[in-house]
Amino acid sequence: MTSVGAPERRYPLREWFKKLLTYWTLIAIVSAIALAIFADVGEDVAEKSTGPLDNAVRAWFLAHQNPTIYKIAAALTSIGSPTVMIIVAIAAGVWFYFARGRSKAGVIVAAPAAGGLLAGGLKVLYGRARPAGAALINERTFAFPSGHAATSAAVMVTLCYVLARERIISWPTAIVIGGVVPLVVGLTRLYLDVHWTTDVVGGWTVGLFVAAMSAALYERLRTSEPSAAEREDAPPAG
Repeated sequence: MTSVGAPERRYPLREWFKKLLTYWTLIAIVSAIALAIFADVGEDVAEKSTGPLDNAVRAWFLAHQNPTIYKIAAALTSIGSPTVMIIVAIAAGVWFYFARGRSKAGVIVAAPAAGGLLAGGLKVLYGRARPAGAALINERTFAFPSGHAATSAAVMVTLCYVLARERIISWPTAIVIGGVVPLVVGLTRLYLDVHWTTDVVGGWTVGLFVAAMSAALYERLRTSEPSAAEREDAPPAG
């Protein structure tokens, strides 16, 4: 029995979890998972031991191809291309620059550049050939990891994270959009027969890692940079 006026020292379980599960904890967990999955998949790709999985999934998609869905997949994969994702990121970055502050603009614009550079460097490092379908649409670069999957994940996850943290959209909406867009883009790469399954998984993990690093940068700058509203309220210098 506590004395009158004494502070309550027992904390509800929910409060304990709230103190434990900070945004930094989430970022650390996501980045660790992304690195672990990429390391595992990358090792298998380097050892050329992914054949059973890659060939089985490829055979399933080839068996279910038809001209109409192929055209739809080609359109969706174009929308999710690195070029379009860069345009989306720059447009969002410009809006955030003027409306919400420079740090938000920076992390959004940096995400596709970082994701694209990292994926491109890894492609050269692994030097993996694409499936036969890549020649039909003039896909000439190496296969692993998928640049489409990496860039779409980097941009959309970063953008949705910042939008949710700024309370522009809800967290459930952010999770759905940030998850569905890279998922669809990755699946179109498999349907079009321009990537192996492990290419897409590798791309998703690269993009997720870049998004986690972008989120970490956002959190770091968020505490040190005033928002647009705060800058307007600040007294004039001098």
